[in-house]
Amino acid sequence: PKGIYPMSDGWVPPAYPGEEELIAYEEKMNSRRKAILVKRHVCVKNVAFDDLSQQDLLNKAEFSMYCMPIMEGPYSGEGDDRTWYLIVYYEVAKRGKVERAFKALDSDITDVEQVPVDPDDAQDWEKELMYDHGAGKYKAMFSEHEYFVCEKGSPEFEDPWGPKHPDGPLWEEARPPARALEEHRPGSRREARAPAVGAPPARAVQWEAQ
Repeated sequence: PKGIYPMSDGWVPPAYPGEEELIAYEEKMNSRRKAILVKRHVCVKNVAFDDLSQQDLLNKAEFSMYCMPIMEGPYSGEGDDRTWYLIVYYEVAKRGKVERAFKALDSDITDVEQVPVDPDDAQDWEKELMYDHGAGKYKAMFSEHEYFVCEKGSPEFEDPWGPKHPDGPLWEEARPPARALEEHRPGSRREARAPAVGAPPARAVQWEAQ
């Protein structure tokens, strides 16, 4: 592999790896196992979430999560009553272990739709998870934002420019996937139905405070 070194005068940093080391590193990266993942969109209360996000449980049940807190309102309260919106990732062969882990915490997800993760259309963190799972590594990732639920039929939900909080000047459609809380539309690529476990049947938008 050729990079910016050596420079025109032949200089390279003292700690810069040699060509053989760079080739070996590239071969190592290319040989990594890339797991084929599926995902589920689930809502749980804070008590269950505290246990689900523990590293020991993630390792035992072999799943990862992207975790989004729902702000206080009709679908989320304070303390133990807070709702978390989760995107749960795992390999198909691990389905039983994941379902048992949730059921042990009074969150039955057996009827929640399981969606394949398209490697060609995945988010960046999903692509990283494919390699992490291939190496037997699991994690809980946390959104920096709280999410607001726009109920179907509300002006915020129907806004053609995208959902906006009535009191927030700097709201925008949620990324990562805002569509995760959007109502399922048959025939569309928006694959996520409203989650079955304590889920709001609506869109979510994230708020960035000034």
